[in-house]
Amino acid sequence: MKTGKTLLILAAVLAFFMSLSQAALGFVPEWSAAFGAPGALLSNPPLLLASALLVAAILATFGLYGLSGAGVIWRLPLLRLGLLGIGLGFTLYGINLVPQLLALAGVLPAPEPIALRNVVLFSVLLLAGVLYLSGLALGWKELSKPAVARSRGTAAGRNDPVAGA
Repeated sequence: MKTGKTLLILAAVLAFFMSLSQAALGFVPEWSAAFGAPGALLSNPPLLLASALLVAAILATFGLYGLSGAGVIWRLPLLRLGLLGIGLGFTLYGINLVPQLLALAGVLPAPEPIALRNVVLFSVLLLAGVLYLSGLALGWKELSKPAVARSRGTAAGRNDPVAGA
């Protein structure tokens, strides 16, 4: 499970990075415009900030699920289902990288130029999704154990009433 934990920690770090990036986009409307935010959001800075912070909070929650799956923090509810949903969501959204790369290679026609920021964004999303799903697959059995049973293995030898039970 050590590799699975490492993969989930890396996925969580990516999710926290995306969360911070999303929050920064809310504070700097010029950056949001550069990343293609709709005009309705750009013309209403409080709405832009609120929506950016909401998305940042969701991404931070995804990071917490990654850390929980790795055993770094407490066990969150519906952990395996949450990790599966997060991993699938990131992966399915990141799959958009394939047509972008095919258009850059000239295999597919592109109605407009492919922005480098989109290639980077979809690469990060695909990487995060693969990390979540790989970490979940490698740690599936460990994650199916109740939280108390998982903590017993690490608390053995300490003067812990749970470990002694």
